[in-house]
Amino acid sequence: MFVISSSLEETYGFKFHGLGRDILDDPDQFESYQPGYWWAKDFYEGNRFTDRLLVPMDARTMAWVNGQDAYAFYGEGGWSWSIPYIAGMYALAAQVYPEITPDVFWELAMRTGRTITLDHGGEKIPFGPILDPQALIAVLQEK
Repeated sequence: MFVISSSLEETYGFKFHGLGRDILDDPDQFESYQPGYWWAKDFYEGNRFTDRLLVPMDARTMAWVNGQDAYAFYGEGGWSWSIPYIAGMYALAAQVYPEITPDVFWELAMRTGRTITLDHGGEKIPFGPILDPQALIAVLQEK
């Protein structure tokens, strides 16, 4: 069992962060992602890392309370929006490889994650690893 929460670093030693995206950018393209809205300023001021798994967070459309066909869009999210993404990815990984453990999942997610290059004010900044579901599942299918 893998209990996924905002305290992953404290409970498992696993670090993650949520990704931002401009609202009209394609969520299926890795190059659409950037630091999440609430931590981007720190990142661009030099507080950078490569030891965190990056997963989608900002720019979400979701069901809304006003009816069956009602939706809401939020440009800025929080870690609570990243946690279901990680949980869903772990569930898919467990379907492909039932013997998976949290440690194996995290190591493979970090290893198969994609690093992109951000261009900020003329500075080229490596940014990753971004969770790559297809690459992770492909590695698990080989086991």
